[in-house]
Amino acid sequence: MRDLSTQFTDKMLRKLLTQLEDAFIEDFNGYSIHSRYEEDQCEAIDSIVKYYGLHDLEWEEYGFFFQLMELNPDYRDENKQIKVPKLGMYDVYYNSEERLWVTYTYKHRVYGYGEDMVRDQLNNSEDFSYYDGQIVNESVDDSEVVDGSIVDVQEVKNRW
Repeated sequence: MRDLSTQFTDKMLRKLLTQLEDAFIEDFNGYSIHSRYEEDQCEAIDSIVKYYGLHDLEWEEYGFFFQLMELNPDYRDENKQIKVPKLGMYDVYYNSEERLWVTYTYKHRVYGYGEDMVRDQLNNSEDFSYYDGQIVNESVDDSEVVDGSIVDVQEVKNRW
């Protein structure tokens, strides 16, 4: 992944912001944080940054341009320095609620008089609890995602 924060001069960033603002006003009636990463918004960015030699942006790289617009609402004021988004590393925590269909194999050590007798003895015993045995095999046969969401994002402070 490229660190786009080092790719542009201040003058280039001001020009880029102007072009982005013009494209977003023309195509979407302005920029909205609620539409980030929608395909047509990414295509608008692609159509502009190709003139800066950037092609085939990675998904994360679009974030640089969205963040650039959000950090610099007053970019036309030449007295204000352009705030450049910084690339960071983040841990993302995601909760996934799932229903699992699992097959467990339990091992029990019992006394008896032959395999068929033990099988019948245990199948007819009210005292036999299969789950009291030792799990020796576990196989997820199927699953269904019920719900999922990002629960936390934390910046990794010390990457090295």
